[in-house]
Amino acid sequence: MLQITMRVAKETVVAIEYTLKDDQGNIIDASGERGPMEYLHGAQNIIPGLEQGVEGLVAGDTKNVLVPPQLGYGEYSEKLLQQVPLTAFGANTPQVGMRFHAETNLGMRVLTIKKIEGEEVTLDGNHELAGKTLHFDIKVVSVRAAELTELSHGHPHQSGGCCGGGCGSGESSEGGCCSTGESSEGGCCSSEEGAAAGGCCSTEQPVAQKQGGCGSAGCGCSA
Repeated sequence: MLQITMRVAKETVVAIEYTLKDDQGNIIDASGERGPMEYLHGAQNIIPGLEQGVEGLVAGDTKNVLVPPQLGYGEYSEKLLQQVPLTAFGANTPQVGMRFHAETNLGMRVLTIKKIEGEEVTLDGNHELAGKTLHFDIKVVSVRAAELTELSHGHPHQSGGCCGGGCGSGESSEGGCCSTGESSEGGCCSSEEGAAAGGCCSTEQPVAQKQGGCGSAGCGCSA
C-alpha cells in the first residue's frame, strides 16, 4: 500500500523539537522536558523566519534555521520605552528585570522594568530577543492535516480536545480549555499602572513563545 509522506505546508499541524541559540552559541531556550511544540502552520503561530525555515520538511527532518531580527522579534525600538511613577506600583516593590503583562496602545504586551531612578521607573516593551539574530536547531517530530476545529480556532488541539501549545493564540492552560482570556497566578493586567498596583503576573514563558499568548509551550513567535 502506497503511503504518502506529508510535508509541512499551510493547514498542517507540526510538532517540532528545538534548541534556540544566540550568535555566541549560548542556549537561550529549548523544548527539552516540555516535549515537542505543536503549532498550526500558516496561522502565524510562530515567527515568520522559523515558519519559513520549516516549510516543506517531513517528519524526521532536522535543520539549522537562521532567523534575522526582521523575521523574528523585530529590531529594538526606543519608542517602546516609557516612564511611570514609582507610586504606580502601590505596595509592591519593583525590581529591575521584573516582568508583567500590561495593556498598551499596541495591545497586550510583556513589559520589563529596565531602570529605576528615584521616583521614576522605566518600562521596556521590547521583547527580550528584539534586535537579535536567532539560531534554531530543529527536528520535525510529526506532520498531520489540521482538523476543522483547529483551522477555525487558529491553533492545534491536543487529543483530549483542549488547546495545545497555544503559541500566540492568547489562550491559557490555566484559564480553561481554549479560553480567550489570559490567566496566571496573579492575573494579567489591564494597564501599566493598574498592573503595577495590582501586583501583576510574571511572564516566565519560553522566550521563543509569542508575546501575548499564555500557552503551555511554544517556540519562535513574534512580539
